[in-house]
Amino acid sequence: MLERAITEWRKAALAEGERKGRVEGERAMLRRVAARRFGMATGDALAALLGEATDVRRLNSIGDLVVDCASADELLRRSGSVLNGGRPNA
Repeated sequence: MLERAITEWRKAALAEGERKGRVEGERAMLRRVAARRFGMATGDALAALLGEATDVRRLNSIGDLVVDCASADELLRRSGSVLNGGRPNA
């Protein structure tokens, strides 16, 4: 019984580690593409805005914004809205 509990705990811990790695990679990618599109200062500002964000749906919405927004200011404003629970087109 103890062995089974340890096995389940280990599986859960590994899954959580994989999820965290994916989220960190998503945040790094968003920083990189924002910097490539709008300059390093925007990439750094977006990274600061993202902080420790872990909601994959919100991160995906921000990825769309990097493509859709016409300016760095618009990207940062709309990304802040998404992170605060708003809609991407706010």
